[in-house]
Amino acid sequence: MHSRIVKMIVLGATLLMTLPVAALAQTSRVAGMAIQGDYIKDYTAIYSYPSQIGNVGNLIYGELGVATGGAPADRSVGTVMGDWWEGRFGTFGVHIRQITPQMGQGDATSSPSPGAGSDPNFNTQEQFDLMWGRKMGTSNFGLRLHRSNGEIEVGNNFAGAFGNISNLKFDFTQADPNLSRNVMGLGAGLGWEMSPSTNLELAAHYQSRSFEISDTNGVTLSESDGKTTYQVLARAWWQWQPNVMVVPVFKWYSYDLSTLAGTTAANNSQKGWQLGLAGNWTIGSNDLFVLGATFASNKVEQEADIFGVGFANGEITETFSPQVFAALETHVNSWLTLRFGGNKGAWHRTEFNDNSTPGTLTVHDSPFSMSLGTGVKLGGLQLDAVLNDSFPHNGLYFVSGNVTSPMFSKVSATYAF
Repeated sequence: MHSRIVKMIVLGATLLMTLPVAALAQTSRVAGMAIQGDYIKDYTAIYSYPSQIGNVGNLIYGELGVATGGAPADRSVGTVMGDWWEGRFGTFGVHIRQITPQMGQGDATSSPSPGAGSDPNFNTQEQFDLMWGRKMGTSNFGLRLHRSNGEIEVGNNFAGAFGNISNLKFDFTQADPNLSRNVMGLGAGLGWEMSPSTNLELAAHYQSRSFEISDTNGVTLSESDGKTTYQVLARAWWQWQPNVMVVPVFKWYSYDLSTLAGTTAANNSQKGWQLGLAGNWTIGSNDLFVLGATFASNKVEQEADIFGVGFANGEITETFSPQVFAALETHVNSWLTLRFGGNKGAWHRTEFNDNSTPGTLTVHDSPFSMSLGTGVKLGGLQLDAVLNDSFPHNGLYFVSGNVTSPMFSKVSATYAF
């Protein structure tokens, strides 16, 4: 009897520490490996490379959120359907999200570029995200249309949550409106088979990002002075050896953060690029090992202190020469998967140039990041999670007496059929 109870406890603990997997695993799989999704095969690539939507089959997913101390945030539900009308009109995708994702990503926490290359926009008012794709022989084409928008109009002498204000109209943004803009975006992707061993994917994303604060008489108090944001990216899959896939990746991005207050203009921008290469090794019984490096640069040019660095006129430049990353995903059995990964900035440099003083500050360091992930397959449902960093050491509370809270910092669910 005692032995049976112990076995039940061990089995329960195993189930609790696993959360999924295989090839269709949503954003938590990628986050649990601490690498960019560009370098591995996962259906989340449809957000960066829309041409891939025709290759993922039918699925329904739920992003169960990122732990924030209260209710989970950054949740979403979506579907990709390839068999509507027997597939004659292509594949369709519908995504319903709580928070606008970063450019070319599936959620608000997955960065499109290493380091400070993350998307500065934060808007919790996404209205729709629609995708469509079609396979044409050995080629694939995909489109994406999405919008995030909100607005508040205050009438005469309204005393409420916003204070005693009147005759004001502003976009419903959070914190700094320049970093919480309304978005109208379009993405397109094209992929094709160059040879029996090589596939190439190209993609581009364009967004018009704007904000405006004005009174009800139509007088503009502050607004965006530049709206154009874009990202261009490419990757290839080259089957070098039967068990080795080589993946080169290129990205270029630009965010226009310029503002106009009356007649005072401030030209601000964030731009960057990256060029990387990774190998995907199939090892053991269909396990995956990823090893690669990416050279990258992120640059902010500003005439207003948009990121609170202490000077209004100057540049901030971050350089990875390169960032090295590695990850392992191992299938323990038919339903349990464990994974971990890390990345390290080698010859990493951040330079601050204050053009007003003038003055320069250069920081040389070597940032390191690591993640732990786990997954379980329950029938047709797959669950993924990113583990709390302390969990391998603390375990469950009733075993160690140490609190590991939250146990999973991010959880996703996927149902493929």
